Amino acid sequence: MTHASRSAVPLNRFVRRLGPHHFAHLRAVSEGLDVADCARRYLGIEHGQEARTAHQQAVDAVRAVARRRGEAAWRLVGLSIRLQAGSGRPLLDDFVGQRGLEGFSETEVLELYNAAYSPERKAVRSQRLRARQLALLRRMEGLAAETPQASDLVAGWFDDVTASKLMTAGLTSLGELRAHIAAGGRWYRTLPGIGQAKARRIASHLATLLPGQARPIKPLFALRAAPGFFSHPTFSAQPGHAAGHEAVLETVHGRADSVVLGDAALTGRPPSSPSLLPARNDVEAVQCWIRARAGSVATAKAYQREATRLLLWLQYECRSATLAQMSVGHCSDFMAFLQNIPHAWISRERAAPGTIGWAPFRGALSHTSHRQAVTIISSLFTWLQSAQYLAANPWLLVNQKTGDDRNHRMLDTKAFSEAAMLEVLRFIDGQAPSASRARIRFILRFVEAVGLRSAELLQARLGDLRMEPEGWVMQVHGKGARNRIAAVPGQALEALQDYLEARQLGTIQTAPPAAPLLASSLDPMASVGYQALYEHVKGWLTRAVRASSLPANERDKLAGATTHWFRHTFGTRAIAREVPLDVIQAQMGHASIQTTTAIYGRAPIRRRLDELGKAFK
Repeated sequence: MTHASRSAVPLNRFVRRLGPHHFAHLRAVSEGLDVADCARRYLGIEHGQEARTAHQQAVDAVRAVARRRGEAAWRLVGLSIRLQAGSGRPLLDDFVGQRGLEGFSETEVLELYNAAYSPERKAVRSQRLRARQLALLRRMEGLAAETPQASDLVAGWFDDVTASKLMTAGLTSLGELRAHIAAGGRWYRTLPGIGQAKARRIASHLATLLPGQARPIKPLFALRAAPGFFSHPTFSAQPGHAAGHEAVLETVHGRADSVVLGDAALTGRPPSSPSLLPARNDVEAVQCWIRARAGSVATAKAYQREATRLLLWLQYECRSATLAQMSVGHCSDFMAFLQNIPHAWISRERAAPGTIGWAPFRGALSHTSHRQAVTIISSLFTWLQSAQYLAANPWLLVNQKTGDDRNHRMLDTKAFSEAAMLEVLRFIDGQAPSASRARIRFILRFVEAVGLRSAELLQARLGDLRMEPEGWVMQVHGKGARNRIAAVPGQALEALQDYLEARQLGTIQTAPPAAPLLASSLDPMASVGYQALYEHVKGWLTRAVRASSLPANERDKLAGATTHWFRHTFGTRAIAREVPLDVIQAQMGHASIQTTTAIYGRAPIRRRLDELGKAFK
């Protein structure tokens, strides 16, 4: 790189406003500590070159202040002062041994020692100079150091590169950054080029900037009720179903993650009220609803999550109101609450439900999640009224329509383009043969050609496939506990055959019918769970996309790809190849063709454009 090109590179500013941490850094360096270590501790900077640059910028800034203040000794700021006193002076015992003074008295030895190693004038001068340097830094700190405030812009207290990334993510002030970090979890996932280590340094530096500014204390979201709430055996977590703190909030007696309900919920219904339910309170009524209406583990999780959030909202925001006390106003207020969830109700920490640090939400709800929550709560009230647990249903009097998401791009789907799929397959085929490689290749090719959901793929057995006069088909036990027949085209059969050979199970006709369609990489007859599938696919896709030659915008899009994207890839690819919508609907198990049209609506759009093009040339 030429001198001209080096000078064209913009300087990364590490110091824009002087704070107490800058002076702490300079004092530590003045005391003889390593610049890189001091920069790491006080300035939140890890790399050596950046540390030296930041140190020099701090020196220049303080020197400028000292000159403006008329300090004649401004050059002392940043001056490296080495103290020579004591250097090269041996221990007294060593001195005696070196000089052969074993027979000398202590007084004689000390006189000889001091004569040989008298304090140097240079060392004394260095000590005085350092004292003046530290005194100057203390004076300048009192005059120029600003105390960072939560309202300050991040650009004033972080280096240019980091501040730019923070502001791009919408974190413009120190307070916003603190609140974002306080939410916990992978708070840095939206920051480009920021990994876990860098995020930890940012958080540590922020704690230096705002000392004593403790993270906001969240209320202990606990529902006080009897043990056993929502722990019906029917909906206990099965292998393959993750049960995180946002999923099923099981309550088992003696467990730390029990979720319990408030006293108000224990008196939700007057004892004299007629009811078809064996429920004495809101907790038990909700439990009855879940047991009666949830047809799957996934549905039970969704029902429990939304009911728990509502009961907590009634307890903390409505003075422990009960379901029976909810009015039309409460319904409207709860819908507004879901649209603007307070920070105290949000936490991404891995804390058990009902313990300190846990909160009912993991972030702001999307438009779809908000609509689903309202639909679930409304169905709860309808069922409770039908069971005569509630005398009235205020949700019938509320406009529950949320409309469509204005920011949703209707023709966009989470699918792999053909070019992206080829790049991923090329990467996979280029890796050394292994059970893991065989499995990921099967998942990609099979799901792309059949369109299964992740749960359907995990539950499938080889015995579910059979040869019919029409060809190879597969019986699928799908969403809503409904059975359907899915066609298995040639690409899927070829992928399955290759996978069975890699598992040493023979052919489709000879392999054990009880063998899982998707197996563990360690045991060809063992099933895998959803978490294992998610991490397996995510890991391979991350490496494949990173190594691909795809455009940057497509790589960014594929960074969020999961197993479900292969199902969307099937639908998108089928539409592009002019497969009729009713065929796609039946293959994917959609309840209505409107669902298929809403997700993969390009065929109707193409026909509409063709017909209108003829009329308005």
